[in-house]
Amino acid sequence: MATPAAAASPPGPRVEAKAAVVMDAATGAVLWQRQAHRPVLVASTTKILTALVASEAYRSDELFKVPEAAERVDGTRFGYRTGWHIRRHQLLTTLLLVSANDAAETLAAAYPDGGRAGFLRAMQAKAEALGCTDSTWRDPSGLDTPGHRGSAADLAVLGRALLGQPELAELAASRAVRYRWPDRHVQVLANHNHFVSWGRDPGALGIKTGYTVRARSTIVAAQRRGGRTLVAVALGSDHMYDDVRALLAYGFKVRPTADAEVLGAVAAPEGATQAAAPEETLPPAAERLTGRVGSPQ
Repeated sequence: MATPAAAASPPGPRVEAKAAVVMDAATGAVLWQRQAHRPVLVASTTKILTALVASEAYRSDELFKVPEAAERVDGTRFGYRTGWHIRRHQLLTTLLLVSANDAAETLAAAYPDGGRAGFLRAMQAKAEALGCTDSTWRDPSGLDTPGHRGSAADLAVLGRALLGQPELAELAASRAVRYRWPDRHVQVLANHNHFVSWGRDPGALGIKTGYTVRARSTIVAAQRRGGRTLVAVALGSDHMYDDVRALLAYGFKVRPTADAEVLGAVAAPEGATQAAAPEETLPPAAERLTGRVGSPQ
């Protein structure tokens, strides 16, 4: 009698990105990867690590004075002015939703142990503590600074860590938020991450997109389906949303194998509650966003 054929594995995902990975968030097991440990330019997906360090380093009610360097930083800026006083949650909001480089510089400059340079050291230490092995962090925004490199594997680990921080996870999963400026007027900020803000992907949890001319489009995405949470990363792509959708669709069809590589030092808490978004979604004021470096519009 013929031996029954083993169930065939689904064909691998069609992915354009030069480096990519999809990971099971509960275990850290790799479900599929392409050059996942290759350090490359990662653009504003760097801000995942910036947010993790800032959320641990500063009190929830901390007030920050905007430094001149924040107003002058290259790339996507929200519009903070030198000398303004901004609260931590507001800076984290603009950092994660509209990829504000001036928010990143403000958070970095205030670091109590060495200012901006100390903050960069803390970024490196935090990444290594989480089990990242391939990356070097030289800029809090993700600009193409010499030596600033990250891998898809390390970004998957950082993305999973962000999902374990309720404040950050809620922001990353928000389609839009109401933001109050220092003069008290309110603006509705749409999330630059269309994987979340367009509402076409049920269970989307964020996390962060990025872009520079040299890095091309970069994204760390997370999605929850049927009790499972996956994290997908695509770096160096011109079709990043198609890439992560393909990675996630493949990942939800398979289970980790016994010999799968496990990323990160320890498994992080799985998932985060997706926040309800306001019905009205208005993009940030165009004059406040240069668009040269950050998340594609």
